[in-house]
Amino acid sequence: MSFGAIEFVLRSQRQKARRLRLRQIVLLALRCLLIAAVAMALARPSIKPKGAQAALAAGPQATALVLDASLSMRYRIGAKTLFERARQEALAALDRLGPDEPATVGLCAGAGVGFPAPSFDRLAAKRLLQSAQPTYLSADLTACMAAAAKSLGESPVPGKRIIAFSDLAAHGIRLDAPPPLVPPPPGAAPGAPAIKPNVVLVDAAQESDLPNAAVIAIAVRPSAALGARGYEVVATIANHSGQAASGLQVSLKIGQNTLAKGFADVPAHGTAKKTLGAVLPAGAVTGRVELAREEGRGLDEDDGQDFVVHVPRDVKALIVDGSPSSLRTRDEAFFVEAALAPARTGGRIVSQTLDSDAAANASVDGYDVVLLLNVPAPHKAFAEKLRSAVVHRGMGLFVALGDHVDPDAYNDAFGDLLPRPLHLIKTAAEPGAQGAEEHAARFGVVEWSHPLFRVFGPAEREGLESARTFRYALLKPDPLAQSHTLASYDDGAPALIESRLGQGHVILYTSSASRTWTDWPIRVSFLPVLQQSVSWLADALEQKQPAPSLVGQERTLSGIERVIGPDAKDAPLRRDKDGAIVSLPLPGVYRPIAAGKEQPSSLFVATLDPKESDLRRVDEAELKAQLGGAGSAQVAASSEAAQGAHGTPLWSALLLLGALALLGEGALTRR
Repeated sequence: MSFGAIEFVLRSQRQKARRLRLRQIVLLALRCLLIAAVAMALARPSIKPKGAQAALAAGPQATALVLDASLSMRYRIGAKTLFERARQEALAALDRLGPDEPATVGLCAGAGVGFPAPSFDRLAAKRLLQSAQPTYLSADLTACMAAAAKSLGESPVPGKRIIAFSDLAAHGIRLDAPPPLVPPPPGAAPGAPAIKPNVVLVDAAQESDLPNAAVIAIAVRPSAALGARGYEVVATIANHSGQAASGLQVSLKIGQNTLAKGFADVPAHGTAKKTLGAVLPAGAVTGRVELAREEGRGLDEDDGQDFVVHVPRDVKALIVDGSPSSLRTRDEAFFVEAALAPARTGGRIVSQTLDSDAAANASVDGYDVVLLLNVPAPHKAFAEKLRSAVVHRGMGLFVALGDHVDPDAYNDAFGDLLPRPLHLIKTAAEPGAQGAEEHAARFGVVEWSHPLFRVFGPAEREGLESARTFRYALLKPDPLAQSHTLASYDDGAPALIESRLGQGHVILYTSSASRTWTDWPIRVSFLPVLQQSVSWLADALEQKQPAPSLVGQERTLSGIERVIGPDAKDAPLRRDKDGAIVSLPLPGVYRPIAAGKEQPSSLFVATLDPKESDLRRVDEAELKAQLGGAGSAQVAASSEAAQGAHGTPLWSALLLLGALALLGEGALTRR
């Protein structure tokens, strides 16, 4: 027989027993979870990303992070450059290192890359990465990894790992070089083998193709079709892409002004030349050839290249006619005036002709060159006027002889203005006599490398060698050897001889500039030699394009106080016995300064290394084969994969889980 009160008590006990059993089960589970979480945390488990195989060594590893900072890492994809991507991955890799893993960080750009010994100063490493910027230099990633391996040898941690962040451009990796090896640790037994580090390359481009077009060279040359000071600027354009580039817009700029535009078609993985014409001002001219930039993608820095060209200034010449004639063909200055006519010189040489009497009272100020043609020996005052202009102002003097020249009177009037004193007039053959051409003198030895004759190729030299000279002056010896013979006759007598006097030059032609003593003025070679002579005497012979230097190189300059770089700041400079040695960290125009003034004649350009414009990837199979000798090697897409077996650590989450289990156990026991 059951009683209601007893039944109530029994039911209450059964419910309480079930709650107590459930509480004991939960409490047991929490205590087991606490013990398991602590035990598993001590084992430091991690989650490995898919495909991660780089860090196979067990335990902590001394790690070298190599960040490619070469020019090609400036390649832009959307809003980010490859360098920004690589730096972000490097910072993430640094954060994932374990607390017992020392690290070293280095930027790979230029020569002489070094890495400090691995340390646990993560803050310093992080600051270095955060402040790192890409350079304009080329990079040898193979050498950088070798330097990183060497630094890892200074760490006692047995595991060694190199993680390099790069665009994997083929030009920066030498597949024929040995793989990086870590030297034996200090105190190792003699003959101990080098250690093979784990090597991983993180691809900043993530296997994307990186097509690129670049201006890789510029040449400037005169263009007769464009008239006075007309020039052609020839740009070499490279297309580093698997697709042909059609209609690339090319612009020529001088300062802020665009002088010419055109379009170029460049084959895939090839080059093409584009010529743009313009009239350039006289003096040192700085310009730039640019490609139209592609929005959102590309390497902007190599889309243009600067150049410097020294355009010859206009020359003003005074022709002193010593034998004027109403019959132009018999006028002493006829052939010289014809050679220097604006139509033949493009207007670059402007000449004025005076007879001997008028010239004696005229001023020579403002003239770059004076040509004395069969002029009788002048008064001392005129000769001294010429001498002063040559010595102090750098004026050029050209002297041609003729029937009005008396050797002794010339020597007395001109003195050291003549390269060598005149001796006597020699007649090789009487002009117009029968057989005169056979007995006439010919040009024998000619210094073809001199600027006066450099315009003659092998085929054009006959035009000079065929000239016949019937009468010419013999010269006295030059005991001080201050003169230089540019051309001589076949008997060894000088024909053209030059000397330097103070700031100027003097050229003596020992025959006449008319047909009285020679038939050279009617030969095709007379005109270019005379034009070259006048330009050379005026130091305005031809345009000069200073040889460029590569960014990252050094250039030695003489007599320079400092050099202003393309960023308008002083370029790094040091001095030695050879002069000032300037470092060139940036592309563009460098402006040497001396005596507080810019030196236009010394302007030069630093250009980018053209191989940095080619971002074609290294063959991954060959790369793995080359690195395979250095332990496990892999090309990864991210820093997460780059840390391989170390993976994403779980021990912190397990400790948190254990702490929660402990709190839960405490809460249950207090109830």
